[in-house]
Amino acid sequence: MTVDPLYSAMAIRNVEETSLALPTDNKLSMGQQRVLDQVRTLNRSHSKKNGSFSPTNLQDPTESTSFQFFPSNRMSRHSNSTSSYGTTTLLTRTNRNSSFTKGTTLQTRTNRNSSFTKGPTLFVSSQSNMSRPPSVQSQKSGLHDVLSMADLTLKEAVEFLSNPDEKYQQFGASFIQQTTFNDEQSKQEVLLLGGICPLVALLSSSTSAVTQSASAALRNLVFRDHQNKLEVQQAGGLQQALHFLTTTDCTMTQRHLAGLLWNMSSADELKEEILAEALPVLTESIIVPFSSWSESTNNHNIHPDVFYSATGCLRNLSCAQQEQRKRMRECNGLIDSLMMYVRSCVAEDKPDDKSVENCVCILHNLTYQLEEEAPQCFSRFHPTTDASSVKNGGKNTDVFCCSLWEEDYNPVGVAWLTHSKGVQIYLNLLSSAQKDSTLEACCGALQNLTANRGLVSIMMSHTIVQKLGGLQYIAPLLQSPNPGLQKTAMSLVGNLSRTISMQSIMALHILPDLSVLLSSGTKGMANCDQTMATACHVLRSLILADTVTGRKFITKHLVTSLADLSENRLFQKASKAASLVLYNLWQQKSLQSTVKKLGMAKSLFVNETTRKDHMSLQV
Repeated sequence: MTVDPLYSAMAIRNVEETSLALPTDNKLSMGQQRVLDQVRTLNRSHSKKNGSFSPTNLQDPTESTSFQFFPSNRMSRHSNSTSSYGTTTLLTRTNRNSSFTKGTTLQTRTNRNSSFTKGPTLFVSSQSNMSRPPSVQSQKSGLHDVLSMADLTLKEAVEFLSNPDEKYQQFGASFIQQTTFNDEQSKQEVLLLGGICPLVALLSSSTSAVTQSASAALRNLVFRDHQNKLEVQQAGGLQQALHFLTTTDCTMTQRHLAGLLWNMSSADELKEEILAEALPVLTESIIVPFSSWSESTNNHNIHPDVFYSATGCLRNLSCAQQEQRKRMRECNGLIDSLMMYVRSCVAEDKPDDKSVENCVCILHNLTYQLEEEAPQCFSRFHPTTDASSVKNGGKNTDVFCCSLWEEDYNPVGVAWLTHSKGVQIYLNLLSSAQKDSTLEACCGALQNLTANRGLVSIMMSHTIVQKLGGLQYIAPLLQSPNPGLQKTAMSLVGNLSRTISMQSIMALHILPDLSVLLSSGTKGMANCDQTMATACHVLRSLILADTVTGRKFITKHLVTSLADLSENRLFQKASKAASLVLYNLWQQKSLQSTVKKLGMAKSLFVNETTRKDHMSLQV
């Protein structure tokens, strides 16, 4: 039993989590507020005296962290609405003898209900305005040295990471986080300065704020930077991240660590190790509890963004090799939890929840070559018909095969991948989701399940078309403006059309969209050779299978477009497929009469090009 590469798909690429700036929201942390209050008080005093003030009036920074401007532990949730911002201005001095001037600006939200479009973007407005803790030599000079450190460099920030003072460690990590968010080149600079190893070491800090800042910095450092991913792994960052992800009580740290794992999982060299280390931890500690698949768990302590990053990590890992897919299929509770989460989102009218996309992409990848890699999924399917009759694909064979298939009422584990309840979840998403990536993953999963030419494909095709009525959701996708989605949907339809007993019902649902697409020329299918070739093959099969229905969709415009495509050898597959359609339209007597009534000559259907392509198929 072979797989036709035209109709088999895996096609879920590696993706990465985003990098983040210093997070905050419309409330300042207690330390930040104390700094702001003291600066405002001193500024008012300075204004009354109409002159400069002495830094000796300020509290010694060595006695309190209130002068150090650190990110808040709060972060706003993502949404699709746009936020509006106000500003809170911190006053800084530019030199020892000058008075305070407007400097660092902290962006804040102006109302409680506003939110962010692309993750939290509130941060200290520029690197040059960030303050740093004083050096040992200048600790006694007061607030001046704390608030006017505009010349801080990455080299100094990296040195701060090894300072025994935790305030310095946190500030160094925060500065690296912010700098690498704004400047891609700074990531390599941190690597060359040896900053990654001490950041990994700070993950085990006894101070939560230090761990949070270090994890955020590492998350940014590995975003789209392959060398840094490998460096973090070599420094033991993978094990540290997994350990503290499950032990820390800080939600922000959990979010950063999960994002770090997601970003690292896009490196092919690390997939095997991350799968071995992270799969059981992420499944047991995040995926299963958050999805509420197990009644003994709850998701009260898991933030939705942690689940999102965890599924993103597993999405990348599911792109790996056969052995890795096998381990994921056999992971206790993983598939059950993913299906449960997607089904609950559909039931709650949230099909475009961002984590749904990751879940369906994982399921899509786990269906790849399922029949070959996990034959136990089909162990209850024992046909007794002659193998040759099955390969012929006769209608009686189709019906007999489907009558042999018996399903458990409640699927468990890998059984979900072939169960009608799992297929129904994909179809529900096709009818309700708006995100093209989610729709493409659903079509891809169904495409994989129908890829082989044999009993399993016949059974799955019957489930999709006849048992669950899936054509009404699949057909509209053939005209999607998204080339990737259109191609996947077309390949799925190509798989389904091979089952002879369903060709008549498919002709009713599919031919209207196919005829429109092929009549519109190559642009209607984004000039994709593969998509156009599949469309021609399906059109030919369905028209020949049901000539009564097929005649209704044969138009002069359609034939002309097929003739143009037949002569266009820029599209090698599609031109040959178009030639076969034309040749067969004339060879079929009932269809020949139809095209003659349209006033079309035989030479348009049977000519040197179409005859040659027809003969090549016979060979």
